[in-house]
Amino acid sequence: MNVLALLLIILSGIIIFFYYRITNPPINNNLKFVLGLIRFFFFAIVIMLIFNPTLHFSRTKKISPITIVMIDSSASMLQPLNSTETKSQAALHWEQELNTYFKEHSINNKIVPFSNGLQQDSTTTDIFLALKELQDNPKYPNISDVILISDGLQHSNNSYSLIDELHFPVFPVILGKDTKMTDVSLDEVTVNNPLYLNMETEVSCCISGLPDSVTFLLSIRDENDRLLEEKLISNNNEKQFSLSFTPSKLGYQKLSADVELQDTPENILGNNRREFLVSVVKNKAQFTLISSSLNWDITFIHRALMKNERFETSLLVQRRDGYFQDNELVSPTEKLSKTDILILHNSETFNFDKATLEAVENFVSRGGNILYIGKIDPELSGILPLQTTRFRETIQTTVIPTKIMGNYQTFLVNRDKDIASFWNALPPVTTYFYERKPNTEVILQADIVSENPIIAFSPYLKGHILQWSGYDFFKWKMWEKPDEPWFDSFIMNIAQWLLNADISQRFLCSPDKIYYLEGEPVEFTAYLFDEKMNLVNGQNIKLHIIQDDSLVAEKFLSEKDNSYKTEIDDLKSGKYIYSSETELGKNIFKDDGQFLIEILTLEQSSRGIQEAYLKYIASKTNGEMLSSSDDFKEILRVQREPIIIRTTRDIELWKKWYLAVIAIVLIGTELFIRKKKGLL
Repeated sequence: MNVLALLLIILSGIIIFFYYRITNPPINNNLKFVLGLIRFFFFAIVIMLIFNPTLHFSRTKKISPITIVMIDSSASMLQPLNSTETKSQAALHWEQELNTYFKEHSINNKIVPFSNGLQQDSTTTDIFLALKELQDNPKYPNISDVILISDGLQHSNNSYSLIDELHFPVFPVILGKDTKMTDVSLDEVTVNNPLYLNMETEVSCCISGLPDSVTFLLSIRDENDRLLEEKLISNNNEKQFSLSFTPSKLGYQKLSADVELQDTPENILGNNRREFLVSVVKNKAQFTLISSSLNWDITFIHRALMKNERFETSLLVQRRDGYFQDNELVSPTEKLSKTDILILHNSETFNFDKATLEAVENFVSRGGNILYIGKIDPELSGILPLQTTRFRETIQTTVIPTKIMGNYQTFLVNRDKDIASFWNALPPVTTYFYERKPNTEVILQADIVSENPIIAFSPYLKGHILQWSGYDFFKWKMWEKPDEPWFDSFIMNIAQWLLNADISQRFLCSPDKIYYLEGEPVEFTAYLFDEKMNLVNGQNIKLHIIQDDSLVAEKFLSEKDNSYKTEIDDLKSGKYIYSSETELGKNIFKDDGQFLIEILTLEQSSRGIQEAYLKYIASKTNGEMLSSSDDFKEILRVQREPIIIRTTRDIELWKKWYLAVIAIVLIGTELFIRKKKGLL
């Protein structure tokens, strides 16, 4: 305390004593003592505040030596070290052995995690900064030595000089044997569409990176449901593996194939899955043909369909007493309840009863598809793409393909000839004077001024209707050459089209993953299917990559292995939107989506154990490498001596606001007492 302030406080006490002794009226001794004490403390506080005294306190403390175990907590420690454990698991094993050793030798120790220095930033590692911050930390004034448990991945090139300032030895630990990890990639999935319901089919997978004689699971999934899995063993660098898959659900489906190693860890799992597309149809598709009278058109169509073992065909012909199949009276209504595709041929009128008309309507409303040939039956006119006009005549004419025909691969029956020349060269057919309804696509028209539609297509409710207006189509069959039997193939194409007419999305383009690391190429694959669910080749597919409304890349995909592929390189981190586009005939198909590129941290790009860094740290700090528990004896050579630390503490009283409050309270207390005792 300031000497002058102390003298002034003593002097104030003497003055107060005599002041009360001389000036105050006679009061009892107890009250005199209380008032004197209050006045003494009041003046003492005032003097301290005026003369700024400082109180000095000091003490000494004995600090025991401590061994610090620094454990790397960065993201790279989660990487596999070998086939049985990760780096962090190996670090835990070392920590347990060290704790046992410290207890046996009564060594004081402390666990300190680190990554980028002592802060817990797991994306980078700065070992030198962590050691320097540890040395400067007042919590550890007597560090005898440091045990460093780390993979040695040092990501800062600017902190090497810090190691020269260390005052303690560092003993780096070798976590264990570092082995190169396996990386398996599922490169391609091949399947022949369409697939048949409840019929076994082969799914072929091309897998690269498989070690020899390794066991793995190959599975097929529908979203998150595993439909099939099989345990396989790789041999002799084999890459092609097949699964026997039996689809159990009809329709268009997006499936995925997955490969998963057994008892062998992998670093990267994002390339272990591939999506593929299938169209599942019935094993035996039921075709029901109904004709108002037997004729060559329906006969040749029936014969063509019967050549396909996957089709079951029933031909019903109208007679005076009803509809017959193979000379047996049958109910069209019962047949419609079991059919997949309905083919109607009308010469005059079907004479359907009310139940049959309702069955036809219900068939289309639930998604059934119809091929309608011949004259429009007024009772069925509501579901057909074409409608009658005021003209009732018929005319023989050759046919001309419209621009719409290019949208349907079904009509490209002879790719060696020009499409218009091929169809125009066919024998003439007899057509009615009909016209198209709204939402109807005219595929073939008459070669006359009025351009009568001959083949037209339109949706109706959930189903689709393909209508042939006219008759004498059998002449096309008679016209074909023996070495070019195109007509039967054409009918088969029509059948496959109608079986798949409810397929809405025929163009798919997507990246092989949703998340990428910066610098990793983004691979895009696209598929284009025709109306029969066959892959379409020779198309131009354009891809746009957009970020923040700005075009980043624009590329055309190259055709490869029954699909279209391309790679986009050098994309920076961020969120991207992609859009792709192609044309099939006059139809424009589009697909879009998004993917994310994450910043590639050094923790993600570096692997293994960097022994060179660890040995450098040991040599610069006079430490030793620890590769097993037998090396712990090196720790005992460290000098562990306690140190005496003298600490001082100064308290500047004038900075204490509460002293002024106490002074005010004291003078207020004196005034209150004086008032009560009548001394004012």
